Amino acid sequence: IYCQFLNEELGRFLAKLKETAEPGGTGTLLDNTLVLFGSASSAFHLSRNYPLILAGGKQMGFKHGQYFNHAGMNFQGGPWLGDREPWQDAAKGQDLPLSNLFVTMLQRLGVQTDTFADSTGVIENI
Repeated sequence: IYCQFLNEELGRFLAKLKETAEPGGTGTLLDNTLVLFGSASSAFHLSRNYPLILAGGKQMGFKHGQYFNHAGMNFQGGPWLGDREPWQDAAKGQDLPLSNLFVTMLQRLGVQTDTFADSTGVIENI
């Protein structure tokens, strides 16, 4: 129920941004704003394979209405079944650092940077 509430609030917030014209600019506030929404998992504390939503940024060249699985078949996650904690296991594959998304967002916002934390590049397909 709490997750449903959070997602409904996100929807309301994005709708408000979408219906508000950009003051002195082109498009709407949503077109000129980046909203990153996601959640860590308090169930098993595994910082891999987080579901994320990036909304807005049409004026910055972001293309939406897409789903990307950057983990491929190497995803890790799921419920903890009482064995070792999932975070204690070695990674099954090479993860795409979340910081790559941050670098991409920063560059689209006009910040001149090629790195952020453990980034390895930008994400080209968004």
